[in-house]
Amino acid sequence: MKKYLFLVGVVVSSLFLIQCKNVTETYDQTVFSGFTTVTGYIHNRDFYPNTKDINMIIPSISGENRVSQIETPINDDGTFYFMFYLSRSQEVIIEPYLKFLYLVPGDSLHIEIDFKNLADIRLSGGKSAEINRDFLKYFTATGYRTTHFSYMGVGTDCVMNCSWAEVKEKLDKERNGYRNRRQAFLRNTRVSKEVEFLTEAMIELDYYKALVGTIGNRDALFMETMDKESLMNELNEVATKYFNSDLYSNSHFKFISSAYTPVARDFKQLSNDINFVDWAKETAKTETIKDFMLTVQAGKALLQKDLDGFEQISSHLNHEYLRDRLMQEYKITQTRMLNPEDISATILGGAPSDFANNISFGNENILARMIVPNYGKVQVVSITMGWCGDVEMERLARLMKEYGDDGKDVHVSYINFTAEGYREGVLERYRLNGVHDSLVHFPTKDEAIFLDKTLHLLRFPHTILVNKKGVIVDNGPFVLPSFKLQEKIDLLLEQDKLIK
Repeated sequence: MKKYLFLVGVVVSSLFLIQCKNVTETYDQTVFSGFTTVTGYIHNRDFYPNTKDINMIIPSISGENRVSQIETPINDDGTFYFMFYLSRSQEVIIEPYLKFLYLVPGDSLHIEIDFKNLADIRLSGGKSAEINRDFLKYFTATGYRTTHFSYMGVGTDCVMNCSWAEVKEKLDKERNGYRNRRQAFLRNTRVSKEVEFLTEAMIELDYYKALVGTIGNRDALFMETMDKESLMNELNEVATKYFNSDLYSNSHFKFISSAYTPVARDFKQLSNDINFVDWAKETAKTETIKDFMLTVQAGKALLQKDLDGFEQISSHLNHEYLRDRLMQEYKITQTRMLNPEDISATILGGAPSDFANNISFGNENILARMIVPNYGKVQVVSITMGWCGDVEMERLARLMKEYGDDGKDVHVSYINFTAEGYREGVLERYRLNGVHDSLVHFPTKDEAIFLDKTLHLLRFPHTILVNKKGVIVDNGPFVLPSFKLQEKIDLLLEQDKLIK
């Protein structure tokens, strides 16, 4: 319970720690709706005796597969409890039991899960319970799942081996199948307006996300795809239809991030010397779409811990729903930057004070074993698989050379998920970039499980940045040379945090 209260404290305290002047001026008039509580009870808990915690995942407004996570213990009597801040209704996930929960701010929701029958989910409480009971009925009746990192909604495995006409036919057929099953469900079941609108929106938005992703893969190989002007017209049509209310799910943010903005970049060129805000204002079909584009871009700045970039973009945002969502994520990000010890202690299994002497960890905690010996230096731990992220590794190796080969001030090490028979080839690639074998570690099975469970490795390379006190101050797929890593290292050489 202590660990849970600690994490809740991070989220709660984030409501009050705002230091970015222009941002706070923008949001002073925002009215927040309050805290949301989710309580639960586990039936037949002994069926999975090693399951001690419940995880709630809050998808990022950036549309990326990077998430905020709150963990709470399952108490001895089978109960669990979350309390967290939501500025607006939004989608969350309770992994792995509920892949979609639509929560209402200030509401309470009670969930009962049967470990002996994981399909038996019971919901009670206020508005959230009503909405989610309808969603559960819909998902069960149609077999549909929205596009978060566990499910892919609309899609096809016929990308490279089919003609464009065949690809389009398969995608259309799958979308139409979901459409028809949804209509059959609605003819027999009365649901809330939120469920009726969002279930239609998710199918259409997921379809175009899959369509654009497929086009991108084929474009890279110079294969036939559809006309870009026709595609942009379709994207504008669907965006105008489904971005006209305050009912939004994660599919909306993913659509902007992975479909609308990439196609718009191609259709109306966005170069490095063009301001993104000006480009979005000129490109977007409606004011709401423009605000979504700015929100997603500001969300990506938060993932990169780029508060200056966030401030420049967010100050142009006018949409009340998005302002609230954006500020919620900003506060959490800023609090974590101000208090990196919170997350670091959870990952490393030891108290941040007197770190090197008091840390406690099992043999599988590879991160603690790698970080402790280099206490006193700024550290970078690059985690990758085979040669996924090869270009970024080369950039990282070049960057490290700027700090000297003796590793006096900055130390870099590498963790690589590669099968035993292929490791020598991987090592040779590291050697070609001046990386000594002693700096590369191939994790054991237990270490790999620990890393995946602890860091939620969704994309490689995944990099960890550690300050001189041995505290993890940043980690994820955006801790890379191409995302201001050198600026962060230089800042940590002067102080202990990434926020000035």
